[in-house]
Amino acid sequence: MNRYLLRILKFYLVVGALCACGYAALLLGGYFDEAPMVGYIWQDAAGGAFPEQIAGQLGDDLVLNVVSVSGDPLEQARTLLEQGALALVLDMAQAPEDPAAFSSLAAEYQIPMIWLGEYPGRAALEYENCWYVGSDPAQAGELLGQEAAMLFRDGTAADQNGDLLLQYVWAGNTGFSGSATLKKYILDECEHYGVYTADAGSLSAGMQDLAEQAALELAEPAAQPEILFFSDPQALEAMELARPSLAWWGEGALLPVLTTAGSETEAAELIESGRALAVAWYDGAEASRLTAAMLKNAATLSFVGQGQDIQPDGQTFAIPYQLMTA
Repeated sequence: MNRYLLRILKFYLVVGALCACGYAALLLGGYFDEAPMVGYIWQDAAGGAFPEQIAGQLGDDLVLNVVSVSGDPLEQARTLLEQGALALVLDMAQAPEDPAAFSSLAAEYQIPMIWLGEYPGRAALEYENCWYVGSDPAQAGELLGQEAAMLFRDGTAADQNGDLLLQYVWAGNTGFSGSATLKKYILDECEHYGVYTADAGSLSAGMQDLAEQAALELAEPAAQPEILFFSDPQALEAMELARPSLAWWGEGALLPVLTTAGSETEAAELIESGRALAVAWYDGAEASRLTAAMLKNAATLSFVGQGQDIQPDGQTFAIPYQLMTA
């Protein structure tokens, strides 16, 4: 009986020793350690890659500590770094007053800093491990310009006065920093395809002023417009408010409308509602995926763009626009 009990005791001692060794191995291997943390400073109006989308793709590998902009974002960034953030994401609707200070902060802590939303300017990217994930309005302009040229060629944008020029109206929202670049590349791409343009009326203003200015300044355009270009859906909405004052854009006027959009969903709504004929839309889902992959690389001390199809031009990862047509 005693021998039997002794064998049982030895068995449990061996099992206990094995469990202790396994626990020690897990402990030394960091199994019970908290996941590394990365900081995310978010301005709610920024748009682009939203933090919950990125957090969902990080899974259990990283903890995304999201902080809404309140007070001085530079001090918020420093606080996150003092708390042990391995990298920082700045998703800003407007570039900060002193972007170079953020670059210096990243250099001080030797961490990657990823900008989303509004392009922060070259000063924010002075440190070699600062990056911008966003869009290139020039590429959106090329897509819309090619589409405009094809619409003129096939008669959808009819040459109403027979002058062989595409008469356009442009409405740009100055709140969209890429507005001027977008317009330039639309017109350049039209010319590239052999379609020359003439400005029947152009406006660039903030959203509060655009509708009022359109009603006053575009009531009698230089020529009958044949196509309408808008920097974004907000500019289109402002012009729609002024539409009752624009006889040339009356209820029966079938003028092609081309614009950009911030997402595939927004583009589809514009097309399906008949408000636009072609929309160049920003792929926010791809921006989220790329940002999450960059953060995972940062946690392993790898080059942030390692293993990605999109590679940086300088320190900018440009997410390609997509074109949606009716």
